Amino acid sequence: MVEKTFINVPTLKEMENLEQRPLLSEIRRMAREIENGLSCDKISHNYIEMLMKFREFVCDTEFSHLKHMEGISSSDLASARSIFRQYHYSRCCSRLLNSLSVEVVSKYSKASVQSLESIFRNGPATQAIIVLCTTISKSGLGFKLHKCVSLLETLLTDHKLAEILWEQSVMNPSMPECNDSLIQDQLTTTIVSLPETVTNKLQKETGEMFYPQSYVPLVCGDIYMTLEKVQGCPVAGSDCSLEFVSKVLGRLALAGHADRVWGCLLPQLYTKVHSDYVWCRICERVITGVPTRCLESVLTPFLKQLPWYGLAGRFLGDSVVKSHTIQNLLCTKLLFHRHFSQILVVQNIIGYLATSHTRRKLYLKVFLSLLEVWGDASSVKHTAYEQHRYISQAVLICVGHLNSQEKEAYKDEFVRLLMPGVSCHIGHSDPKMRRLGMTVAENLTRQVDQGGPQLNFQSESDAEIDALLAATAVPEEPSVDALDRMLGKTVISESTPLPAAVPRGAPQPSQSGLGEDSDLDSDDDLQAFDMSHDVVRTKVKVPKYVRDCMDGLVSTDDVDRVDVCLQEAETLIRRNPDGLQEIAAEFTKVLLHLSDGASYRGFITRRFAAMVALTVQCPRMVADYLTQEFYERNYNLRQRMDILEVLVAAAKELSKPSPPSTQAAHRKVEEIQSSSQADSATWREIVEKRIESKTRRFARGRSQPLPQPMPNMFAPVAGHFFYPLMKNFDRKENTFDLLGEDTLVLGRLVYSLGMILYAALHVPASGQMGSSLLEFTWGLRFHSDVFVRQAVLFATSMIILVVPCHSLISDLNAEVTEMKLWLEGVMERDPDGECRELALQALLLLGNVMRQEFHVETPVT
Repeated sequence: MVEKTFINVPTLKEMENLEQRPLLSEIRRMAREIENGLSCDKISHNYIEMLMKFREFVCDTEFSHLKHMEGISSSDLASARSIFRQYHYSRCCSRLLNSLSVEVVSKYSKASVQSLESIFRNGPATQAIIVLCTTISKSGLGFKLHKCVSLLETLLTDHKLAEILWEQSVMNPSMPECNDSLIQDQLTTTIVSLPETVTNKLQKETGEMFYPQSYVPLVCGDIYMTLEKVQGCPVAGSDCSLEFVSKVLGRLALAGHADRVWGCLLPQLYTKVHSDYVWCRICERVITGVPTRCLESVLTPFLKQLPWYGLAGRFLGDSVVKSHTIQNLLCTKLLFHRHFSQILVVQNIIGYLATSHTRRKLYLKVFLSLLEVWGDASSVKHTAYEQHRYISQAVLICVGHLNSQEKEAYKDEFVRLLMPGVSCHIGHSDPKMRRLGMTVAENLTRQVDQGGPQLNFQSESDAEIDALLAATAVPEEPSVDALDRMLGKTVISESTPLPAAVPRGAPQPSQSGLGEDSDLDSDDDLQAFDMSHDVVRTKVKVPKYVRDCMDGLVSTDDVDRVDVCLQEAETLIRRNPDGLQEIAAEFTKVLLHLSDGASYRGFITRRFAAMVALTVQCPRMVADYLTQEFYERNYNLRQRMDILEVLVAAAKELSKPSPPSTQAAHRKVEEIQSSSQADSATWREIVEKRIESKTRRFARGRSQPLPQPMPNMFAPVAGHFFYPLMKNFDRKENTFDLLGEDTLVLGRLVYSLGMILYAALHVPASGQMGSSLLEFTWGLRFHSDVFVRQAVLFATSMIILVVPCHSLISDLNAEVTEMKLWLEGVMERDPDGECRELALQALLLLGNVMRQEFHVETPVT
């Protein structure tokens, strides 16, 4: 039996490697010789020779120094150059850069200088830029650093980044290292951090090219050049990958340059995707192929700058259906967890979902989710106003994209989700939230069910509401010129004539459209009569006494009499007649229960002014009556709010340093007497002026008299305004529940207590009042209603202002420490922006008060 012997026959690639083994050894020896020759610190003939050999290995020149090498034939010179550039170029470049110094380069000939630049300009761009950036990061200030920066600037000007991007995009089986993920990550980091690498070394000497406003557009231009080459790959039949371009784009966006990147790329790309499907696929691959951690940084500025929602589908395709990450970002995070002041973001997201039948189901799902969150009571109560306005805006935009079939099919579902939200918004303490809810409810019912019953709240409109209503209109597709203007391009049509220059002094054309023969007998130039002092005549007798005025207000059947008495009430009360103390409480009761049944002129203003005047003239009696009636059962919320407003206004007026009424009357009599004696004293004034003009004075006394001390009229009665308002706040009645649903009145109560405390500034009892208010608001710090939290923060600021600092440090030390921790927590975690701002102001105020107490001169900014 003959045994069979198997012989291993080498493959073709192994045979090529065996044949190239002597060549590789010779090139390795030559590279080591070049490295050793370039490592000397002084210029020599060997240094110049090694530099020239290095140049011939890199540049496409004649092999004058290499053709006599042993072990390399003339036919292998091209292969030797390719192997050297691939495996030994970076080490030789590093040795060359480390040898650079003023002494060495000063002895360079012109050919040597050109050789140095050509080694980097004609070598592999990837290795050249990496070596330069590595050398820059390791070098100190000096000649070598500036030379490396100059070489790097030359490479950037030659668009070597475009060469790197194209090299990493082409699928080359012979060079698999070009598509290696580790090399790509290193390259991406080098490209994105290149300005910071240079700036950290040069500091103020950094060139303009390495500023973000110059470097980022340069990179964007190279990206666009690469995409143009990629667009031709299907025609040429070659394979390519856009993974590296996506990585660079994502890292640039993550570094904070996304707005500048899209500002450069969008004007160039939108015309391409408008007419070419291949460009649509390229842009979709680039945007959706960015790393997951960079996706939000790329898409958010993209949606902010995209001028029309119809372009979103051409840039993104159906990626929202294919990618769960993009779907979560567009349909959840950017709509429910974030908010933007620009309407383009939400317009582009919803328009992108609604413009294709493949994404239509996702659009309806998002619309129902938005409406459910909009009407959720917990969401309305705990969401910041800016976030809720953004969701309301998204709901109205979704309404504009509904078609008739969807309106009919989902009508009942829309109404079911809408009705709970209407009640939540109407019962909210913030008037802006109430207007927002009424506007969305009116518009949705009008759009969804035009033939059915409509909601009409007759709410007041403002600029914000008008902008919300304008969002329901679906934007039409703009023209190419309009898109150019939106994206910042300047388009000047040749057919549009430029306006002729008008000489200075030439007559301007008339804007009114009237010729010289127009009618000159117009009544427009006649002056109107001044009728501001006219007195309205009435048959009703004007009351002269306070009791007659009060009786007239009680007789509601006589409309004219009530109107006249209401007009004269404040004037009569301010005169402080005799007997006012006896009827002050009764008069206040009449005004508090007075209703505007006949639409009297200025009813709210005159009634409020009369009640304030009563409280100022008889503060103890009226304040006791109002604070007692605040918690009674037979009042509506409006009357309770009126009580608080009257108490605050009266406290402000009483705390002002105004002279007593007797002194004011005496001063008025003196003014009348002095005016009657003015004529007789004229000659005396003339004589005194003449004497004064000829008198020389060496010193003068006080130019202005000292301010006269005035009694604080609020100090004796401050407790009557303050303490009774806090005694029954936790009592629950059938018609009044401060700790329940009547959060609006609770917020106004806390605000009013803060204002009354501020009116008691410098009053001896202010410390005790501040301590009581701090204890009162302590349980309301984490209230669910944002209006109450804002009121508590305002009251806290008033406590810091009014309570003496020594009392805060000694008597309220523990409370102040806990208050500071609470304010810091509100500033960091509260969802409402105004609450965070109020907490910051309170912290700054507390810091300033403490610094003034301890005489620290460093101000808080």
